[in-house]
Amino acid sequence: LLPSEAEALVRALRGTELRDTGGQRWLQQHEYVEKLNMHAILSASVGEEQLLTELLVTYTKIPVLIGELISVEVWKHKIFPVLCRLEDFNPRSTFPIYMVLRHEASIINLLETVFFYKEVCESAEDSILDLIDYCHRKLTLLAAQSADGQTATLAVLVPPQELQKQAESMEFEISLKALSVLRFITDQVESLPLSALTRMLSTHNLPCLLVQLVEHCPWSCWEAG
Repeated sequence: LLPSEAEALVRALRGTELRDTGGQRWLQQHEYVEKLNMHAILSASVGEEQLLTELLVTYTKIPVLIGELISVEVWKHKIFPVLCRLEDFNPRSTFPIYMVLRHEASIINLLETVFFYKEVCESAEDSILDLIDYCHRKLTLLAAQSADGQTATLAVLVPPQELQKQAESMEFEISLKALSVLRFITDQVESLPLSALTRMLSTHNLPCLLVQLVEHCPWSCWEAG
């Protein structure tokens, strides 16, 4: 993307309502996030992600992205299972559902790319607490299921087997991205509000959770023989 194109996309980012998930405005927002995510990955590969970082900070879009992340998580775990339990739920195409599931992965990947920078963590302001809570939920699920020898999965999955596998794979990848984001947050903890440290240590006791993850190593794969 050209600098002007990246700036236009960043400025166009807006928070969406939960009821708008999958709608026309939401799809446009998803397109913006996808383009920015790809731009961030390509820029980071050549060490030129500073411009995108500055744009997100200047236009205070980090809280917007965190809000969108929480919104799609709520949709996936609260609304999506209800849809799947409907007797007449038999979509002719699973692509729209896949796009919603993919939206969460795109946002957390974008945040992982830019949260390396101190100013990005600081620009999150109070929403950093929501992001810490989000990371804790993902890591708790990952730790619990890895302890049972299972792969992270959704509570209810849609009938098509292909979409089930995609959802399981994305949930695992999202959890690992959340771990990476949390690591960047801890790197910048001195510049964050005291409430962020309190949330990590007192509310969630993240050190114990991280110890459990290290013990079970859910990111490792063992094969017989």
